[in-house]
Amino acid sequence: MNESELIINIQQGDREAFGTLFRLYEAKALRTAFLITGNQAMAEDLVQEAFVKCYCEIGKLKNPESFKPWFYRLLVRMGWKQTRQEKKYVPVPTFEDRKQIGQAVSCEQTYLENEFSEILYSEIQKLEQKKRTTVLLYYYSELSVKEIAQVMGCLEGTVKSRLHTSRRTLKASLENLKIKEDGYYGKTGYEAGL
Repeated sequence: MNESELIINIQQGDREAFGTLFRLYEAKALRTAFLITGNQAMAEDLVQEAFVKCYCEIGKLKNPESFKPWFYRLLVRMGWKQTRQEKKYVPVPTFEDRKQIGQAVSCEQTYLENEFSEILYSEIQKLEQKKRTTVLLYYYSELSVKEIAQVMGCLEGTVKSRLHTSRRTLKASLENLKIKEDGYYGKTGYEAGL
């Protein structure tokens, strides 16, 4: 059964189909919620609330093929609302946090790769909300430009522009931190007076 048939069955009251849909989207939804909120407990609550709202409102979805962007729009907007209410800086996820939300962690990952990832994520969190969400949906949740446009309620050109501007901003930020391809950051020996 494809996803569109699954949605139609859910709209006709099939609870088992909704359970299947939940299992299909749970891990990615949790990862997206965690990236937006920066907190494991908040992310779990957000995903639960989003699926409850999804179940209550899925009957209003006219085109079953548009479920994915519809659901992510719901999740992202609820996440924005929740983080606005918290009014706090979203913390950088730690190595352990990433393991808990199901991201693959291999034994070969080095300390520098983890440190670089944390620095990059920290810089992403400094972006304006819509740019940050666009970057997170594109690179971390692996949504297409078209899907992000549907989620964000904007044109595909706007998504591309936000990605381009964000990449430039992040590149400049990382260069200011002296991050090199090998993962080194900080002052050079000359700048440190050595």
